[in-house]
Amino acid sequence: MQHFRKAVLAITIAMGLWACQSGQQQEKGQAAATFQPAKPGGAINVDFTHEDDTSQVRIIFIMGDKTKEKSFDLPLAKDVDTVDLYRTVWDKPNSCYIGVLKQSHGTRYYHASVTADGELQILQRGTPPDTIWHYAEDVLGLGKMITKRPLMDNYTRNIQSGDILADLIVRLEPASTPDSIQLYTEFAGARKRQSFAVPSGYLPKIQGTDKTEHCIFGLQHDKTFDGVVDIKVENGRLQLTELGRVY
Repeated sequence: MQHFRKAVLAITIAMGLWACQSGQQQEKGQAAATFQPAKPGGAINVDFTHEDDTSQVRIIFIMGDKTKEKSFDLPLAKDVDTVDLYRTVWDKPNSCYIGVLKQSHGTRYYHASVTADGELQILQRGTPPDTIWHYAEDVLGLGKMITKRPLMDNYTRNIQSGDILADLIVRLEPASTPDSIQLYTEFAGARKRQSFAVPSGYLPKIQGTDKTEHCIFGLQHDKTFDGVVDIKVENGRLQLTELGRVY
């Protein structure tokens, strides 16, 4: 329980910062809108493999007569067309970022570049520059999938997790202002309410996944759905993870 409280505190702080810094993020988003990708000096090929419960991302980086290939284990988003699983952004003729959509609907970034001694390398990049992820997600639309699963305002499932059998309850509740919403989550006595601003033109919704113990709170815009909070029960504990930013 102490671990859960710490996790909740961390999430609360993160969400608070997300809300308080929305003005700064808007400025960064505007800066990203002026970003112009570089003309590729080589080529990037991306493909995906699925074996049992394991999925991999394979990246092939080609520059001149040199080729570098590397594979990474990554739980990939499901119910998403392959073409929507990734985006590439060249910031220099010899430097390319590859954003890949994870199963949680968050993103994982990789960076293909040329070292000082002319060797090709492909590395996982925890946090790409703001202009890169803004361009990949806001301009190229990474993560803004066409909605294929039903969207709802209430999600209740009776699940067994570890030794605990209880209802996972996720629902949307009115907030104090019309341009915001409250997200209520509950499992086995752990309860939480969070408030989120809802940008004009968006509808707050909950989307189920292929696992009953896992759903996503996000914002619907036209036919796309942007995940905001990943909600799941694992080893008897309710876990909430911030996914993205929507302005």
